[in-house]
Order: sequence, then structure tokens, then C-alpha cells
Amino acid sequence: MQRPALLASHLAAAALAAMVAMPGTADAAADSSMPPQVLGLVAHATPVPLTCDGGTCEALVSSFCLQEHRPPPGAGQLYQTAGSGDVTLLVRKSDGSTREFSAAGLLTYESDGHFTRTRIAMDSARLASLDATEVAVRIAPMVSLVPVTDAPLPAEIAEGDTETAYGEARFTGADFFHPGKTRPDAAVTLTRMINTLPATMSGGIDPRAVDPFKRAALWSSVAESGALTGLSDAGIARARSELDRCGQYAEMGFKLTLRGCLESAHDRTMREVNDELWKAEVGY
Repeated sequence: MQRPALLASHLAAAALAAMVAMPGTADAAADSSMPPQVLGLVAHATPVPLTCDGGTCEALVSSFCLQEHRPPPGAGQLYQTAGSGDVTLLVRKSDGSTREFSAAGLLTYESDGHFTRTRIAMDSARLASLDATEVAVRIAPMVSLVPVTDAPLPAEIAEGDTETAYGEARFTGADFFHPGKTRPDAAVTLTRMINTLPATMSGGIDPRAVDPFKRAALWSSVAESGALTGLSDAGIARARSELDRCGQYAEMGFKLTLRGCLESAHDRTMREVNDELWKAEVGY
């Protein structure tokens, strides 16, 4: 008979593996000859700041798939905006004034390696040309992303993608991922934490993961920034529970980074909702 501590360790390992693993979907059956999936961006109640470092200003945001049977995007897959929603750029200029204008042509949209996460970026030189010291984006409902391809798509596929980006599939997706719902709000909260953490970490145990005071400081910095304004209490609570769970695994000795653990929790949360969207038989 296993000792309680050993049994608990085995159970925790199994739980962590399940947490990190991506839920099975029909992605594996996708036609690899087709372009990547058309995506939707999750609308945000408040602007998303871009963090500038190493010549690039960027933020990770939540996205979802509108075409189950198309190949998922690989890391670095470029997209362009479509749909009836807008992405707006908000900049704070060096004199303290603020400006707000369309982000068309000023940002890049790149898959982070899953349809659940998209990286929005701007060259910091472009930011400087705007005489800006800070930049953020406002993502309205109904923003879609269509893949950038090396060659023009056949007319039938291009027309189908346009219909997906603007039509019934996108409206249904907006309903499933509507702000105010628990899981989309949890995903948005998780990205707010993820964006404050370093993208990479050299060897050893992540001190942010194993130290409860550092985790509490991370949570406080996000909560006090106003980033959670307009989100549901249930969504915020779910994200906080994911942060606590990552900390528990780290304290038990599992080798993980806090960012990586939160990204896995984010992806799992998004795919739960996406699976339900696919079952609604839209977005083909």
C-alpha cells in the first residue's frame, strides 16, 4: 500500500500532466494542404498595454478557432485583421497627452503556436515615430484574424474565409467568448498575468512560482492596475485559482515556470469553450 505522501505526489503529477496537456480535438484530422484556421480575438473590456523590450512592443491576447477542420497555426504564423470589429491604438505621448486612433497597418498579429494565443506587436521604432512613451490596444467585439499566405488563396477558399470572418460563425463565436462569461474572463485575466512575466527563464526553479509572496505580488499588480475592470467575479476567481494551483505544484517540487504553467491553464480554458463552439457546428 502506498504511503499517503507518495500517493499524493503521484496524484499531483497526474493532475499536472492533465492540466498541461491540451484537450484532444479534431485538429489531428485537419487537411494539411489547406491554409491555417481563421481565428477570432476575444474582446477586452479595458485596453491591453504593450510591453516594450528589445525593439518590440507586444502583448499576448486570447484567440479562438472558427474552423475546426483546418490546420491550427504554427508558431510565427502571421495574420491580418478582418471582421466587423476594430482594434484601436491608444498612445501616451512624451508631453503627457493621449491619442486614440485605428491600429490598421500599425500592428502585427502572430500565432504563439496555438490558436488559443495570438501575439500583437509593434516595432518600438514605430512607437518612437509617434512620439509615444506608452502604447495599448483596445480590442472590440467581432475582430477576426485571417492567415497571411505566401500565395493568393483560391477564390472559393478566400470567399469562405471572408464569410467565416464576418458572418454567422463569427457572431456565434462572439457569443461563446463574450466578455462577462466565466471562462473567457478567466482567460483574459490569465493573459494579464502572463504579460507581466518574462518569456524565458534560465535553469532552476522559477522563484515566482515557488514563492507565495511573489505570486501574491503578481496578483496585486494586475488587480491594482485596473486591468480586471469589467470582468466577472467568477472569471477572476477561476484565474486566481489557476495561479494558486501553479504555486502548489511548484512548492511540491515540480519543475515549471510560472508563465508556462499559466499559459497551459489559459490554453486549456480557451479550448474548453472552443470545443463547445465546434459542437455547435459552426465555422467550417
